[in-house]
Amino acid sequence: MIDANSVLDELRRLGDERQTGVLVLSGAQSERISISLCEGLVEAASSSRGNRRLGEYLVKDEYLTPKDLDAVQAEAQRQKIVFGEAIVKKKLLAHGEVGEAVRRQSLELIAYGVEKGFKVASFTNSLRSFHVPARVTFSHVLLELSRNSEELFEPTAGLQIALNPDGNAYAFPWNPQELSVISWLRAPRTFDKLLTTCGFKEQNLKKILGILERVGVIETRSISAAAASESEAAIAKGELSLELLVPAVTNAMLDEKLEAARNEFSFASEQFRNLKIQLRQAESETPLKVFTVSSPDSQDGKSLISTNLAFSFAQDPGCRVLIIDCDLRKPTLARYLGVTEEPGLLQYLSSGAPLLPQCFLRRWNNLHFLTAGGTASNPIEVLSMRKMKELIESLRICFDTIILDSPPYSPIADARVVTALSDGLLMVIRSGRTAYSSSDRAFKSIDPKKLLGVILNDVKPMPFQTYHAYGYYQYGDNRKIYAGNGKRRIEPKNYLGS
Repeated sequence: MIDANSVLDELRRLGDERQTGVLVLSGAQSERISISLCEGLVEAASSSRGNRRLGEYLVKDEYLTPKDLDAVQAEAQRQKIVFGEAIVKKKLLAHGEVGEAVRRQSLELIAYGVEKGFKVASFTNSLRSFHVPARVTFSHVLLELSRNSEELFEPTAGLQIALNPDGNAYAFPWNPQELSVISWLRAPRTFDKLLTTCGFKEQNLKKILGILERVGVIETRSISAAAASESEAAIAKGELSLELLVPAVTNAMLDEKLEAARNEFSFASEQFRNLKIQLRQAESETPLKVFTVSSPDSQDGKSLISTNLAFSFAQDPGCRVLIIDCDLRKPTLARYLGVTEEPGLLQYLSSGAPLLPQCFLRRWNNLHFLTAGGTASNPIEVLSMRKMKELIESLRICFDTIILDSPPYSPIADARVVTALSDGLLMVIRSGRTAYSSSDRAFKSIDPKKLLGVILNDVKPMPFQTYHAYGYYQYGDNRKIYAGNGKRRIEPKNYLGS
């Protein structure tokens, strides 16, 4: 377990009490760290020395160049806005990328204060607004402090490793490797057996187990071989699902166009509910579970449609919904959700160890999602991998509805590969924008048996609907559905050094 510390005790208290204000920490030579909180979550942190500015993190990770940094600072001063807002307004970075840097800045400053023995100086109740808040939980702070430790787990002969029944494993934003180890520990195992099962290097496994032990998630105990075998057999018969362990995103910045998530009572949201109902009515003898959403051209709005539709499905009680960004040339799901690209589809497909696909998922409220994870130089080959097909088949067991956000049909062939993985295709046509020639080529290249319907996007609203910025209209019969829409950086290094 992590040693007691006055700063951590205060952060825990403020989190439990859902306090809003500024916590000031004092260190040597009058150095101060200010931590802003909103309802118990850390929104941002800053240092009086100014040696850990947000721009420095973005330049270090190659999100921005020093020239970009100077331009953003000048723009922020000219418009009298905060630095993060200026970056997003200049379209240099998306909300998710800025949010990742803000989180790193906050966590590193807190860790620095704990390590250097800073003391709690004051807490003032006040409310500050941040364009891209960190939204860091206390559990996240504990996890990062544990990851920074060099201490390794030391296995003991004759003892087995098991999940601590008193430890709350669901409270932490684990990475895929950590989640994988937790999944294998649902049944107690010796270190040697766990090492053989998970496929990690011994050093990496000891690092992960050290983290889990410090935050109180695992324990070592003496368990008879018969009891361990019985426990493992019982788990093997049950559903192999990590749904409860899928990390919840706390700092997502949903795009204003995601009407189905931001305003479920709007006219646009109602049209997506109508579309959802028609898709369910289109089911024949075989239930439709996996839907591909594509379009003839880019810029037709297929990603916006697929994300809104996914949110609409996720509103149904007890319905487990997953959306996967399969556009490995120009992914957009992470931008619409305001999250980072990683971990995502590419990281899962390229992972060497036997990691479960659930380990790469994240969730926002009831919606689970798998981002693209970046761009690929050979997307057709990646999407055609046997592992990709096995991924979809395994996720069918865990989810009621899966939506595949596919690349457009023209001028590439990626969409055909993605459509083959699904039960049906929804084609998005943008009113007044999609070229007839592109539509003609797209419909000639698809399997007619796969086509569930056509979604007419960006329809001009009628006079009595001008209160809304987007037009959503629905027509059709049988199985045809018509509706409307509503910089390269370096690979981040983690504590495993891979």
